[in-house]
Amino acid sequence: MDFYDWMLALHLLSAFAIASALTLYSVMVVVGRRADDAEPRRTLFRLAPLGTPLVGGGSVLALILGVILAIDSDTFEIWDGWVIAALVLWAVMGAIGGQTGRYYTAVQKLAEEGGEGAQQEVAARLRAPTGAMLHLATVAVFVLILLDMLFKPGA
Repeated sequence: MDFYDWMLALHLLSAFAIASALTLYSVMVVVGRRADDAEPRRTLFRLAPLGTPLVGGGSVLALILGVILAIDSDTFEIWDGWVIAALVLWAVMGAIGGQTGRYYTAVQKLAEEGGEGAQQEVAARLRAPTGAMLHLATVAVFVLILLDMLFKPGA
């Protein structure tokens, strides 16, 4: 294996880390929307930090390794349309994912405050479409990035 093959393998592992985190978060969104009791919600909030390094580290590594691949490649250039589209989609995914994280972090802080009124508000926010739609948008943009990487439109 040469340098390019190693960078490609690490780039793909980074993408799998992001996909793993998004899968974890998807399960948490669904379970959180269906949870009737405070205990399952507390469990979800304890599991959430597992995905943070996966999505954060995977995103940064995927970006850096993708740029290295584009520079090192004899076939592709950093200014190819599909590479620029991937970079733009990466930024969009990060922005939407950040909004999603802020939404659920606020819900978690409310849950940690305690009290019966707070728990009812937590349940209402977990069932509200806002967080789920933000998460769905993040997943959709990630899928668009995967499709862009797979089909390389314009290449």
